[in-house]
This record gives sequence, C-alpha cells and structure tokens, in this order.
Amino acid sequence: MRNITQRQPSLLGQLREIDPNLNIQWDEIRGVASSIRGNLTTAPAVAPTNLRAVAEPNSLAFLETYGELLGPPDISRSLRLLRSRTDDLGWVHLEFQQYYYPNGEQPALRELIQDNAIEVYGSKLAAHFKSDGTLIEVQSSCWRDIQVDRELAINPQQLQTLLLQRIEPVQGFSELRSRVEPQEGSFPLTDPPRLVVYPWQNAFRLAWLSYGYGAYNRDSRGEPTEFPNITYGQLVIDATTGEEILFAPTIHTAETADTGSGLAVTPLGSPTTRTLNIVRLDTTSTYRLKDTTHSRDIVTYDAACSTSYNSNSEIGTALVNGTLPVSEDTDGDKNWNRVPSATVSRTDGQQPEVDAHYFAQQQYEWYDALAGRDGWDDGQYPNPPVPPLTINVLAHCYPPDEWAPDDCTTVNAYHWGRKAAGVWTYWLAFMNGNGTTYDYPAGSHFIFAHEYQHAITNCSFIDGANNPGLTYSGWLGAVHEGLSDTFGGLSTEQWRPGTDISPATPALIFRNLAYPRDAAAYASNRLDHFDDRNTTTEFYARGTILAHCAFLMGQGGVHQRASRTPVLIPVYSMGRQTVGGKDFLKAARIWYRALTNYFSNIGAATGLPANDENTFRTLRNGCVSAAEDIYGVDSLEHKTTILAFYAVGLHPLGTTYGADVTFLRWGASWWMSRPYIGISSPNWSSVDLFINNGGASEWNALINIIDSTGNPTQYENTVYCRVRNVGDQAAQNVQVKFYYAKVGTPSGWLDVTDKDGNIQVLNIGTLVAGESNFPDSAQNSPPASASVKWYIPPLAAGETVDHFCLKAVVISDNDVNNYNNEVQSNIAYAPYTPGTPFRLPFIVTNPLDEEIALELKVQGPLPRRWKARILEDTQGIRLKPREERLLNLTIDMPPGEDQQLEPPFDGEVRGKVFGSLSGPFAGTLTDITWGGQRLKGRLVGTLDEIGSLIGNFEGTLDVKTWQIKGRVTGNFQCAGTGNTSQPCLGLEACLRPLRRIDISQLVNGQPINGTTVQVQVPIPDNPYTWKLPPTNTYVVPEAGGCKNRSLLFLAVAIAILLFVLMWLYVTQQPVELIP
Repeated sequence: MRNITQRQPSLLGQLREIDPNLNIQWDEIRGVASSIRGNLTTAPAVAPTNLRAVAEPNSLAFLETYGELLGPPDISRSLRLLRSRTDDLGWVHLEFQQYYYPNGEQPALRELIQDNAIEVYGSKLAAHFKSDGTLIEVQSSCWRDIQVDRELAINPQQLQTLLLQRIEPVQGFSELRSRVEPQEGSFPLTDPPRLVVYPWQNAFRLAWLSYGYGAYNRDSRGEPTEFPNITYGQLVIDATTGEEILFAPTIHTAETADTGSGLAVTPLGSPTTRTLNIVRLDTTSTYRLKDTTHSRDIVTYDAACSTSYNSNSEIGTALVNGTLPVSEDTDGDKNWNRVPSATVSRTDGQQPEVDAHYFAQQQYEWYDALAGRDGWDDGQYPNPPVPPLTINVLAHCYPPDEWAPDDCTTVNAYHWGRKAAGVWTYWLAFMNGNGTTYDYPAGSHFIFAHEYQHAITNCSFIDGANNPGLTYSGWLGAVHEGLSDTFGGLSTEQWRPGTDISPATPALIFRNLAYPRDAAAYASNRLDHFDDRNTTTEFYARGTILAHCAFLMGQGGVHQRASRTPVLIPVYSMGRQTVGGKDFLKAARIWYRALTNYFSNIGAATGLPANDENTFRTLRNGCVSAAEDIYGVDSLEHKTTILAFYAVGLHPLGTTYGADVTFLRWGASWWMSRPYIGISSPNWSSVDLFINNGGASEWNALINIIDSTGNPTQYENTVYCRVRNVGDQAAQNVQVKFYYAKVGTPSGWLDVTDKDGNIQVLNIGTLVAGESNFPDSAQNSPPASASVKWYIPPLAAGETVDHFCLKAVVISDNDVNNYNNEVQSNIAYAPYTPGTPFRLPFIVTNPLDEEIALELKVQGPLPRRWKARILEDTQGIRLKPREERLLNLTIDMPPGEDQQLEPPFDGEVRGKVFGSLSGPFAGTLTDITWGGQRLKGRLVGTLDEIGSLIGNFEGTLDVKTWQIKGRVTGNFQCAGTGNTSQPCLGLEACLRPLRRIDISQLVNGQPINGTTVQVQVPIPDNPYTWKLPPTNTYVVPEAGGCKNRSLLFLAVAIAILLFVLMWLYVTQQPVELIP
C-alpha cells in the first residue's frame, strides 16, 4: 500500500484485532480499501427480527469509526442510501451513493444542484450483513480526496446546442432529426441532463450526464472505425470545457392466455416442435406470441426485416406506442410452423420467432428459480424511470444503421435500451443469419441467453438518479460481454456455442469458451488469461477471460498455455445442485450472487487503464466472497473458485497463490478441453496414473496366478505417477500413496505393495512451483524415480477377478487445496479378434441412499460395422441402495481393420513437422472429415522442447499403412517465451484411431461412474509406428515351473469398472460425457 494516510494503518490494525483473518483489498488509485471482509462486528445475541431496519444505522455506526478506510474522513455524512435488498440466504445488502459538497463559491452551481450536494458518479459503498446480523464485508469505490477546481461554464441549453453541432456533419443526421425531434424536443437528448462530479484521468470534473444521440467511431466489438456514425447512448460532457468525456452506446451485441406450438430452428433439417405460451385476440382466430403467465409479460415481435424498425428511436417509439407487429398465427391452429421456402425468403420463416419466444421463457424461469428474479428489472427501481419491464423480443430484425452495409442476413443479435419521457424501455433483436455459416441466430439458446444477460447486467446497477445500466465502454464493455458469455454458458451449458445452428461441416463454433484461442472458431483468437489483456481492446476478446473462468468452475476443464508455468492447470467442476426446483451448476449461484451483491457497486470508467482494468479483479473478489457465503470458507466450491481465477491470471496482486499438488484426472473430467491440449486420455483413465512394463505407457496390469506346480507367480507391475504442482510456490515433502480394489468384491481399497509386502509410497520431496515430477513429453519413457511396484496376489480358488481400480493420493506439507489430490485410472483393453466377439463382465451399483433406475450409456468411436452392446435387457431395472448387478458387454469386430482403416479416424498422432519449425511431434487429430481423398481435422500437440501447436490439418491418409501427410496451419506457442506465431508447416505421421467404448452409469442424466474398453488393433509398419503393449492378460509360467517370469500382456484389467468403489469420489466431483 503506497497511497495511504497516516491514520489508515492504525484503523486496519484495530480491525485485525477484531478478526485476525481479515481479508483486505486496497485500491491504490482511490486511496481506500476496495474490500474489507471478515467478522467486522460481533453478531448480536439474538438475530434481529427486521435486519433491513437495523442494517443502515449499523453500517453508519461502523463508518463513524472505520470510514476513513473506505473514503473521506466524514464518509458517513457524504453517503445516501440507494437501495437495500434481502437475498435468498436471508442476508441484507445495502448500497450507498457518494456525494460531494461544494464550498458554495459558485452561485451558478448552487442553482443546479439539490441539497448543496453533487453525485460523484460511479462512487458507491456497499455493506453486507449475514442473516444473524454480523457485518461480514464492506466494499468501496468511493474517493478519499475529492477536489473540484473547475467552474461551471456550460448550461443545459448550451449543452444541447453543442451536441447538435457535433453530430450535424455525420451521415444520417437530417433523417434522424426529422424522425426524433417531434417526440424529443431536446434533441439530440432524450433525458434532461444532470450535473455530476465525474472522476476522469486523475481529475474530478464537473460534467453533464444524459442519454441521447452522439457520434461514435467504434464498431460493435469496440474496435475503431474509419468514419463515425450516429447512435444512441450515455453522454458525459465536461461542464467547463464542453469536452466529450465519454460516449457509451446502450446497444449490446450476440388478452386471453392460451398455449400453442411452433417449429424450432434446431435440429437443423428436422426441427423439433416447441410448446408456446400465447394469447388469443378477443374471440378471433388470431393468436399472438405473448406470454402472460409470469409477473412480467414476454412479447415476441416480427420486424419482417423492415428498415422501419432498425433504429433506436423507431423501435423504442413503436414499442411504446404498440405499433410494432407482434408475431401472429391467423389461421386459428395456434401453430407457428411456416419455414422459409428458399434462402432468399428467410424472413418468411417463423422458426426464429418460435425459438426467441421459447428461450425468453426459459431464461426468465432460469433466473427466477436461481434467485427468485422477476424478469429484467426485478422490482429494484422506482417507477419512473423503470416500470416493470416487458420482455420485448424482435425476430427478423434489420441491423441498425451503424452496422451498414449489413443486411437482414447478418449473423448477429443485440440488446438495446432507450429512455424517453423519463421512462426506460429495453428489447432484444435477432437478425436472420445467412443459412450458410449459421442459420437463424435466435435458434441458438446460447446466443439468446447472451443477449438476455445484457439486460440482467444493466438491471443489476443503479445510479444516483435511479437509472439502470453499466457503462458500455472500455473495460466495462468487456465486463458486459464477459458476463453475457458467462451466463450464456452457465444457463445453457453450451461452452462451444453455435454448432447447433451451423450447417457447415464440421459445425462452426461461434466463440469457444472452453478454449478461447481457438483459431478455427467463427470469433477466433480470443483471450483466456489476464496477462494478455493489452494485446487488444476488443470487448469480446477480453470478456472471454471471464467466461473461460466460468467454464472451468462450471463444466470443469484444463487451462493450457505453453508459454507459461505451469503449462496445464486442471480445474474440476464444483458440481451441481437443485435450487428452486431446477438443476443448476453451482458456479451459476456463485456468479449471480457476485454480480448482484458484490459487483453492483463498481466505480465508473475513469479513463485510467491501470484502474479500470481492476473491474475484472473486483469480479474475482466478488465470486470468492459469494462462494464463501453460499458454501463456506475452505469448502470445495470456495477453493475451486480461487483456483479458477488463478488459472486465468486474476489472483490478487501482491499475494501468492501457494503450492497446489494435483493430477490430470481421467478424461471424463476434462473432456471438453481434450481436443485443445494434445493429450489423448480415455474417459475413465488418467495419463498421470498408468503402467509401463514395456512398450507404450497405457493401463496394463498382469494378474498373478497359481502355476502348474501349485506355486504362485510373483510378477510386479510398474506403476508410474505424475504429480503436478500448479501453484506458484514450491510444494514441500510431496508423497503419493497408492491403493487398488478388486471390482465386484467386498474387499474394498487395498494398499499397493511389492511382492515382499512392502507398502508402496512415492517420495517426491520438493516439487518446484509450476512443474511436474516428469514432463508430459516423457509419457512413454517415464523415469524410474516416478514409479512404484504393484504385486497383485494370486486369485483365491474359484475367484474370478479380471478388473481392478488403481488410485493415487498425493499429500504435501503446504498444499493449499486438498480437494484435487486424488486420481484414479480405470480402463479395459480388448485384443483385436475379428470374427470372435469379445465379452467383458462389469458391475453396476447404486451408491445412493435411495432406489434408482438403472441408466446406462454406451458410446464410442467405433467403425460402422463394429457392434458394441450389453447382453442383458436393462429396461426397467431399478437398483436398491448399495445393490450390485453383473452385466456383460460384447464387442463384435469384423475382419479387416488391421489391414485397412475405416472411419471414424479421430485419434493419436506421432511423427514429425517440417518447415519454419521442425522436430518430432506428438498429439491428437480430431473433428476429422474424410471424403475418400482428402483428410481434414483439428491437430493439437507438442514439438519436443519447443512448444505447442494447434491448428487445422489437411492432407492425405494411407488407409493401409495409417500414415498421414499434409500441411498444418494454426497457432504455435513457443515454450517459455510467450511468443506466438502462425506458421504453415508440413506433417508426416502415423495416425492411430481411437477404438474405445465408454460405458457410463447415470443418475438423472448425470454420470456417477463408468469404464472404458479400448480395443487394441495392431499398427501396420510405417516410419512412425510405435510399440504397443502385448495382448496377454495373465502371468504365464515358463515350462519347468519357473515362478517369476512372465509374458508381457494386454490389460483387460487395470483400473476398470469403478462402479462400486469409486462412487463417493465421482459423485462429489461430477463429470459430463460427450453428448
């Protein structure tokens, strides 16, 4: 802390005496604590019966003593209460506005302000009380030292003249003026200006703040344009000089009740039919898309791609006057089923109207169940300026003039708001899409949810005049887009959105939140780490940092960056829970609480990038506080939130994260990241826990038997374990313990021992920050120092156990997160036996306390002629608590696979690249398309000791030798330097397609356990072939009864079928399989 007064350290000391674990975030620019969290007051003996009534005086009492930490010494007298809210936990949240009291030497100024006080725009203080009355956190964006030196020189009339002069030369001015001025006599303003103190670029300026039309020279992404255009937004004008401090558009881009139906956009080609809430017009045969079943109406309009409805003034006026056409069905069948007859007649299709109406209901009810929210406004504002807002949705909308030369086939959507006659109106609008890259954007639930969240974000903020809105400019614009992507993902769980409405092959990802740097996405090369924030000023690119963090918390995945240490940071989903009768990702509760309770007091844009970027850090702190509130300090959810923000570079400045030892768990925990990090891992096994007794490292164990002489064989498998320290501090005294279980027996977890009975422990000692005990590149040649021995005792007489589960648990003296310290490997292999079905017994179980229906999913990338099926009829089976059943999987393998490959081809690649970069390459090739001649797909992997490559491959495949040749274009990250390039390289390699069957047991659609069977097909000889494990399973004694020699093997048996014994672990850490 540098910007601190002489008294402030003493006050901090006093607070730390009350709570030694106090958490303080300091704002160096403002010279105040931006957040103080801890037990700031002692809880009353009896919780207050009306906490909201006592919260304000209790807040002011705290500020009387400690206020100088949060603003000027007399802060309690310069605050006015804006609003008070009680949340779903019974906590009370107060929001105060800071005011400035001028000295009174400016008579002109005194005439324009009330109560001798001027609002300090964006400067707020929030106080948060637990339900027992304890003050748990105070946040401040107030300024400690306010000095207004300039005098008022421009009055409201002069302001109007000045603004007219500025937009008069811009194209479209005359038409706009003739259209708007009759309704708005103060054109170009639509709201009376009010005087504020606006903090801007290290000064406190008197400024006029209003809403109206201004010249804007940036596009919808926030990037500069060659020529300005006129658009509607928030205006901040220096009241002394007339300088435009800020112009922030408000547009943000991505009867009788009855029920009807309509055709959706998706699935493309065979759309589903949706049930719709509608109204009937009197007793006619006309029905309209109007939902009156909620506390706020939902109305869907058909703008018919008319240029009469493509400007803020036209749409806003038509909505208020009721002249915008509501989507109708006039033939009396209540069915919106008209589809376009051709690409040129896309406006005729009713599908986007159906989806827009349906998704509006879905989003409304999602927020209602999550937090009891009523529509957009949630009743949080006085009326005026904010009435209960109708959810207005426009389909077939022509783009705004400022998007010219776009037309109705634009692939876009937006949220817009307008204040006229002192009242706000909001709406969402969706263009038609082009039908080639993307179909109707309204057909994407994610895109709709993204736009809907813009309204939620705006209506989570309030200024001193009771206006909603978060300024759409600079870093706050990035917050807007980041939150819309975040809640779009959390509510729809579409983290690679757009594929559902993309007719392209392969389907095109709109914006990849699982891997924002995806060069193949429609909106490509976005950001996923805060250190890269200054490589662009685009709102969407910066916003994906937040959305990627939400992906890690919600879905769970791996943050990858070859140029940083650590290269991989796995973050596992914190799980799900039922709230308000709906199933939610826990991360959704955390983000919503952070937005509405801990972020709504964020300061205005100040024009100081080093300060404005702190909005992202404020969001981070809010999410951490929300996780503590809901789930408790040091809970899994709390620790996961901290880890996810650390992974994207948003750990608090000046503090260390600590040591965090963990593993890359089985692939089901991070399947959505799998195509982007170049590591092939089956759903139910881990690349960090495996066996290598010769050949490639996979999941192979040899089972000891009783030999022909009656003596036991004593083969020791070699188990390898990779431990990753993803923290920023060295991990001390790192140890790994190992366990195994005979699946389907009551033996439980057993210690892994060598043949002499010695319990195996891997002592790693000190593990450097950001490093592993051996690198990923050494997967097939792991060091002996990372291994232990595993002796599997011979089976007892009559005992048949082919399947085991292997588990590793890591500990460290200074580990900061003990929720990610376990890994299990669990997979089955089958030799390629053409013409002979392979049979695998497996166990299903009910790990819960109530009876469940047996729900199984069998899936895998097998060729068309292969068949995998469960022999038993599982229809209608119900399992009692702890009940087990034995089932059997069979795999029919036709001949010829070892002679000639058949699709699908997704799999592992090993070979070499050449060109501007050259060297050995190992990785994966996925999303493959094949027309018999050319092979295309996404290639991801590493060049030994050089860096990582992700890009698009196009070339040839020899289906007899499995060899591929071609070129790769994409992004290369140089290890350690941070340099990124876009090379075009040659590739020659061997492609080993995956031949896996994943068996998953689910409860209510969510996997609770599973196993993977991998069929090992011999690789033909080619220059890049690698050695695979042999295909035997049991130790086979040599002739003469030698007990200790064995053949190498294929593991039908390591670590498979954890259906009984892994249930607790899996249900605590839910995963999601590829749909």
